[in-house]
Amino acid sequence: MILDTVAGLNELCLLLGSFLATAQRFIRCSADVSGTATPYAQLLAALEVEKGNGPIDVSVTDQGTLRIGGSSENLSVYAKHFSFRDDEEGSHHHPEHVSRSDYIRPGTLSVVIEADTARIEELASGS
Repeated sequence: MILDTVAGLNELCLLLGSFLATAQRFIRCSADVSGTATPYAQLLAALEVEKGNGPIDVSVTDQGTLRIGGSSENLSVYAKHFSFRDDEEGSHHHPEHVSRSDYIRPGTLSVVIEADTARIEELASGS
């Protein structure tokens, strides 16, 4: 799960959009790993996005990083799921739920992108 506030996710969406509009092939965004991962196993240290070819492929690296790769066109569709309206506080998006041929590699990790300010505040306080 990728979790942040509406504002934080929208900022990340803009960053990814800017990245995708360049010739740059790779971007790494560090994540806040303070607080607790409960009920999950761990907090991941970063999000890495790499332009390549083909369908979206999502994995967790040995270094504890969420890695998303694929063609620029597929990454552009995926990145739009990081955008949340102000009235979507507390909701989530499933970027793999897109009806598009060759969009997601079969068997890739499923990611939920959630906008939840209250949960972010709980994590920051260690609750």
